[in-house]
Amino acid sequence: MSTTRGQHLIGQVIGSYILEKLLGYGGTSAVFLAQNRSTHEKVAVKVFLPRSTMDKHAQKSFYQRFLREAEATSELDHPNILSIYSYGQYNGLPYIVMPYISGGTLSEYVTRYGSFSLSLAQQYLAQIASALDYAHKNGRVHCDVKPANILLDSSGQVILSDFGIVQLIRPDGQSAEPSKKSSETLMGTPDYISPEQALGEPLDGRSDVYSLAVTLFYLLAGRPPFQADASIKVALMHVHDTPPLLSTIRSDITPQIDRVIAKALAKWPEERYQTAGLFSAAFAEAVANADNYVLTNSEAKMKAIVSSGRDKKANATLKPISQGNSTREDTHKLRRIALPLILLLAVIIGSVLSVNLVNRFTNSNVAVHSAPASSPTDYLADKNAWPVENNYFFQDGQYHILSKQPSNFSLALYNFGNTQFTNFRITVSTSEIRGVHDDGDYYGIVLRYSTHLQDYYLFEITPSGGGQYGFWRAGKQIPLISDSTSSIQLNFHDINVISILVKGNSFTFYLNNRQLGKPVIDNSKKPFSSGAIGLSVEGQNTEVAFSHLHIDKL
Repeated sequence: MSTTRGQHLIGQVIGSYILEKLLGYGGTSAVFLAQNRSTHEKVAVKVFLPRSTMDKHAQKSFYQRFLREAEATSELDHPNILSIYSYGQYNGLPYIVMPYISGGTLSEYVTRYGSFSLSLAQQYLAQIASALDYAHKNGRVHCDVKPANILLDSSGQVILSDFGIVQLIRPDGQSAEPSKKSSETLMGTPDYISPEQALGEPLDGRSDVYSLAVTLFYLLAGRPPFQADASIKVALMHVHDTPPLLSTIRSDITPQIDRVIAKALAKWPEERYQTAGLFSAAFAEAVANADNYVLTNSEAKMKAIVSSGRDKKANATLKPISQGNSTREDTHKLRRIALPLILLLAVIIGSVLSVNLVNRFTNSNVAVHSAPASSPTDYLADKNAWPVENNYFFQDGQYHILSKQPSNFSLALYNFGNTQFTNFRITVSTSEIRGVHDDGDYYGIVLRYSTHLQDYYLFEITPSGGGQYGFWRAGKQIPLISDSTSSIQLNFHDINVISILVKGNSFTFYLNNRQLGKPVIDNSKKPFSSGAIGLSVEGQNTEVAFSHLHIDKL
């Protein structure tokens, strides 16, 4: 069972449009299917929808991002760029009205149907390359090219969307406005960023060429070239690591196609194709030659090694494909080498200092907040009390929830004789098995759920961004608290223990035996006094394993 974030806006009238259905959402916005009340035309309306309360500075920053997207896109006129009908504010929330594209995103297409054929990938690459070249000639770098930002319409054409972090450039290729964006905005999406974007260097259209090449790799392989359990690791892989050859993943990839993609993925911008159109043309030529390509003896030998199942060993000895002689100054190269080392050293020093501080506090008998001990009763032991179907299952003594829909929470409720919990302490061990790692993969605990009211409290955490948490009055989308986990570093795949002390309208949260801030009080007129408990996972293709769920009734 699931519910959606943003459903409280369904039925609202924004401008000339009534919101009918939630199509999807990201960290700070939601996109709705809407209808013009006069013409009955279907459109998409993107509304600023923060996860939680924000201070004025943060609100202004996100408002400016919305305005930037609206202004940047409204000035572009290209068949493969999503146009803007209008934009404005509704109850203080900025919104953008756009055409409704019914085919979903290329990311959703790959998830549903698998990787693309070479001919289809070539067709879509040409369209997006045309859109990017047009945007670059008009002084705009997209900065967030990825499959999730490429829409598929009913006629089979692709449309580039979301110019939310566009960067303006002068005709000479230099940035027209020094970036004052936050690090989160500057980074874009770690799976698809260029090395220079990861390092915060000046950007031009060649950064989009790199991201387009990563997108093409994803369309052909079903996954991006670099994967890791933390965003910073993925970013550093883009800076330093050689991407795998596509020919080691699928048999119809020729060495010529490998060379084209390797050039587009060159670490230095001057060694890539200088425009998206040149990249697209080179790929089209390589695809056209694929059927008649004759392998050299060395290429045939390497292909035989890969086909025999020893591709991992072969890849371990492969040297990076030559990208030509770099003309950068040694000091600039040193920066690329030194920056990750400095970051790593900072993490190590921070960890050592944290351990020493904890030891000093402990030795000085200073009280440290921790969650009280849990009951030995494991409420996940009764498999009949939890939903079991395709995306909800028990495996190796753990209860797994796999969220499949891009705009939904996946909820699993404890159902044993309509059990209601009033005042209690709940503890559960969690581990994210897989996820997109884009600040949208949250998971946590449902409290005081009422099947009649379809309302409940929801506490969530995410390892993205080093660790975040939030507490929601979910049915009405009322954020009660949101913050970072501060000194508690969360990592993907690690076991994280969540504990919540629930007493009256007061809620105290613990993570890995450390208290998160002060107790939260629901001061609304009708706080929930009792209800069911459950588990929640959010984010498409995010899978979380839960175990050792203990409840002490107070």
